[in-house]
Order: sequence, then C-alpha cells, then structure tokens
Amino acid sequence: MFFQIKKLILWPKNTEYDPQIIEFEVGKVNIITGASRTGKSAIIPIIDYCLGSEKCSIPVKTIRNACSWFGIVIQLNDSQILLAREEPGIKKSTDKMYILEDKEICVPKSIEKNENRDNVKKRLDEIARLTFLEVENSFVGFSKSRPSFRDLMAFCFQPQNIVANANTLFYKADTTEHRQKLINIFPYLLGAVTQKDLANKNELAMLTNKLKTLDKALSNLKRVGDKWREEINSWLLLSRELGLIELDGDLNVLTFEEQLHLLDEITNKNATDSKLVNDSINLSTEEIILLRQREEDLSNELVKAKRRYTEMKQLMGTVDNYREALNIQLERLHISKWLKNISDKSTDKPLFGNSNNHPENIIGKFYEKLIQIEDNIDTVEKLPVSFEREFETVCNEIEETAENLNIVRKKLKLLNDKLTDESKSKFSLESVSRFLGRLEYAKETFTQSSTDSKLIKDIEDINIRMEIINQETDSVKSNIRLKLALSTINTFAMELLQFLDSERPNDSMELDIENLTIKVQGKDGRKDYLWEIGSGSNWLAYHISITLALQLKFLKSNYSPIPSFIVYDQPSQVYFPKKLANNDDSELDPKLVKDEDKLAVQKIFITMSQAIKKSKNRLQVIVLEHADSSIYGGLENIHEVCEWRGEKGKLIPEEWIKEDLE
Repeated sequence: MFFQIKKLILWPKNTEYDPQIIEFEVGKVNIITGASRTGKSAIIPIIDYCLGSEKCSIPVKTIRNACSWFGIVIQLNDSQILLAREEPGIKKSTDKMYILEDKEICVPKSIEKNENRDNVKKRLDEIARLTFLEVENSFVGFSKSRPSFRDLMAFCFQPQNIVANANTLFYKADTTEHRQKLINIFPYLLGAVTQKDLANKNELAMLTNKLKTLDKALSNLKRVGDKWREEINSWLLLSRELGLIELDGDLNVLTFEEQLHLLDEITNKNATDSKLVNDSINLSTEEIILLRQREEDLSNELVKAKRRYTEMKQLMGTVDNYREALNIQLERLHISKWLKNISDKSTDKPLFGNSNNHPENIIGKFYEKLIQIEDNIDTVEKLPVSFEREFETVCNEIEETAENLNIVRKKLKLLNDKLTDESKSKFSLESVSRFLGRLEYAKETFTQSSTDSKLIKDIEDINIRMEIINQETDSVKSNIRLKLALSTINTFAMELLQFLDSERPNDSMELDIENLTIKVQGKDGRKDYLWEIGSGSNWLAYHISITLALQLKFLKSNYSPIPSFIVYDQPSQVYFPKKLANNDDSELDPKLVKDEDKLAVQKIFITMSQAIKKSKNRLQVIVLEHADSSIYGGLENIHEVCEWRGEKGKLIPEEWIKEDLE
C-alpha cells in the first residue's frame, strides 16, 4: 500500500504563531540530523500518536507545553489525508482528532475536533483494506484476533530502544499482548492466509458452534425419548392387562418400532374392545414383582456407591491433613540441611561445643528425618492423583444409578396406580381416550428424535458443508505460501546484509515469525538466535536488513495493507561515542570518530539507498540522526529534510519556547 509521510505539523498553543511544518519527500531516504535534545526522537511518537496510538508517548515539558495539536499529512496514490490529534494535557491521551481528505491538503492555521480516535482507526482500517474477519493462526495456536491498522505499526517504527536490540525485533513487540497478536496475524500479512481462507475458517467456526448446539438439542431429545421408552413399555403392560392387546411373553423382547406399531393399533380401539384375560393380569403382577426387585437392587447399588464416595472423600481429607502436618515438620527440620552443609565444609563446630558432642551424628539424625519426611510428602502428593479417576467413576455411577432408580420407580408407580384403580371409570371411553392421548404424545416425542427428524437433517447438512469447506481450505497450500514468502524476505535480507557492517555477512539468516526474531546459521549447521549473537553492530545490521526486506516483500505483493514507510531513530548509536552524541554545539568532530566507524555508519545509508532503488522508489525511509552530510552526502536517493544544530533550529521554534518560559 502506498502510504507515506508527506508532512509533520505542530500547532502552537499561542495562535499568533504559524504552525511548524516539516516536509518529507516520498520514495526517498529522508534525514533529520541534529544534536541531542533538539526533538528528533519525538518524531516517531508524534507520527504514532496521529495514527491513533492508545497512549501519547510524545515527550513532556518543552514539546507538549508548546503545542496544542500534532498532525501529519499522509500521501496516498492519488490523494492526501491530514490526521491531527490534540495535545492531551495532564491526561495520558485524548480521543479528540481531526481528519481531512483531499487531492492535496492545504494545512490550516488552526483546527478543531471533527472526529474521534475510534472512527479514525476504522477509516485507516478501510484505507488499508484489512479484513474484518478474525484470523486463527494454526501455526502457533494463539487465540483468534482481527488485524487492525495499529498492528501494522510494528513494521513502520524502529525507535532507539529497538533498532539495535538483541531481544526485540519489532515495535511494541516487547509486550506480551502486542507480541502474541503480531505472531497470530503474521501469516495473513505475508499473504500465506488468503481472504477466502479466512472466510472459510470463520464459516467453519460458526458451523462448529451451530453443530454443538444442534448436537446438544438432539442429545436432550434422545434422553427424553429414552425416558418415554420406559413409560411406553409400562403403558403397553397396562394395555395388555386391560385386554386392549393380546401379547404373550416379555414386552422387552420387542423392538421399540414394534412397540410403536402396537401403539398404533391401540389408538384405533375403544373401551368396548377390552377383553380381560386372567393371564394378562398375572403377567402385569409379575412385572410389578420384577420391578420391585430391580428397585431393591438399584437401591443397594446406590447405597454402596454413596458409601464408597464418602470413604474416598474422607480419605482425601485425611491426606490433606497429613500432608499439612508433614509440611510443618519439614519446615522445622529444613535447617538441618543448612547445618549439615556447614558441618561438611568446616572442622570447627562452635555451635555444638567441643568435639566430644559428635555434631555430625546429631546433624545426621535430623537430616535423615528430613529426607524421610520429604519422601513421605512425595508419596502423599501422588495419592489423590492415583485414585482421582476412580473417584470420578464413583460420582458418575451414583448419578447413573439414581437416574435408573427414578425411572424404575416411575414405572412402578404407574403400574401400581392403574392396578389399584377400582373406579368404574377405569374402562370408560374417556379414560381410554386420555390413555391413548398420552401414548400419542410419547410417539411424537420419539419421532422428533428419530433419524427422520428435521434436527438430524440439519446436522447432516452442516456436516456436509463442513466437509466441503475442509476440502476448499488447503492448509498445505497455506504452508507453501508462507515458506515462499519467508524465503523471499530472507533473500532480500541477505542481499542487504552485504552492504552493512556485519561479522557474519555470508551466514544464511532467516526470519522466525513464531518467536519474532532472526536465526543465523553458520557453516557448522548450528542456528543461533539474534540474542545469542554478540555486538550491537550485528544486532543493528540484522534489524536494518530484515525490516527493509519485509518492506520490499510487502511492496512486491499484489496488495499489502502495510504502510510503505519506516522510521529509524539514530541507527548510528552503536558506533558514535556518547561524547559525540551529547555535543550540542559542534559538527561531527572527525577526531572523535574512527574511520572504520564512520565507514560503518555510511554503510547504513548506502543500504537504505539500495532498498529505495530496489523498491523503484515506492518505499520511504525516515532517519533521525546525529550523523551529518559528511557521512551520507552525495549518496543516491538521500534527502536531508533539516539540520538542527547550533542556531539552525529545533523541532520546536525558539520563539515558542521563549513564550513558554515567560
């Protein structure tokens, strides 16, 4: 994405003064050079603040006391955007912002809020054409997250604390939240995960959640159906006893479908069809006897399970108490380890008096007791784990037995109620109608949970759709695209590394996106992480080469949401001495700079110039430096924006500072 900084604007609190405007050139290496305390290091926080950062990191006192608003003009392909944000005062930040879009921006002398930070961030997301779908990274297993424009700043800024850092490669990746988010969205930013992949994965996640809901509903229906099966069996027994059906033998040998068929027959009968048979009554009585025996068996099983549960709970409580007692003894005897260590190292035993007291024997007894208690603690700690599964089994057994017992009791109650009913209405048409109604309801309930139900059909349709999505989402192709993208980045980085001051320019390097660092492989085949490689000059060389290589890769893509600019704050810090860096009034003193250091710094600008050339001037680099034109002068694609030394100015005009002091 062509997205570069055209202007940086500061509006003074004193409206009598005009805004301070610093202009940059697109497609060039823009250098702001100057002494310390001139405001160079405030450039990155100002740009970041105007691009919607959560907090204001612009230095307090001079800069924030003098300015009312901070702004930048962004150059897009065929238009410009002015983004400005109010100085937050005593607050950490403010959401008050100003946005203006036009073909060419004319900087107003004063501005007022016309937008808030959230809406500006949404507009930047739109400009970057970022997906609104969540990204789920299967490479590292972090949680889902939607990429935002703010995440892209990791590739645009290299402040002083990052540019030559052995442990942190990217802006704000030193915090866990930003680090994990960047790891998560990296494959998407590299184009390894396409928009279609994201759409498929999000649809798959939605279907998975829906499938869980339907499966749960189906499970509930089946559970209800199972309970109704028992009740249907009871009603069939009563139907036989009432003479509505003729059936010999055990009803349990019939399939449920056969039982439903009998129900259909019963619904077509009335009370006049009842034919009482003595054998049927006897069979119902036998069924009651069997149910009572089953009830007794289940009750005994439940009592045993509950007793086992109680014993295991008591044992766990006893173990906890015993472990606590052992820990108390352990704490009291722990000093024996220290005393034994002293005793082993020294022949003088002042703590135990003369040598006749045999201090080694005394300490040894305490120490042996300590070891014994430690062993006991280890054994006790393993005990609850060893029967944890058995304890869970007992809990499940209690629940299952109790449920079965309730079903048997319900069935027994139904039979007893019907058999003890001596009223004349027992065989009436009204009674039979109610009886058949309940059976019809039971049949409908089971039908809902059968394989022919709409619920099952919906589940089948979802499974078919998920299978299609899985076929369309090819993780192998995503991995191939990721490897190709990383290979391109590594190749660019190796080419740029040749221009820099590195001790291992010929050792292959690779970007490790799972750890957000660089690995360098020597001739012996060993891979060393960035933090395992010494020297600030090496860290700087790898930072510059890999960050420029990433920008070149993004520009090479058909489309990338990453802004095509990067800002480096004082990359020469590893070479120039502190004495030079604090020299506010003089030019670079050749006596203070070694020839090899000066050449190493010059290589930095040569590398950046080569990156601009390789990008065909579609990349913008901004450098905030102590080094002056004696080092970078005459190089291709270099533009000196301003020089802040002596009386030549600072970020904040002198009259603004005087106004503030007065």
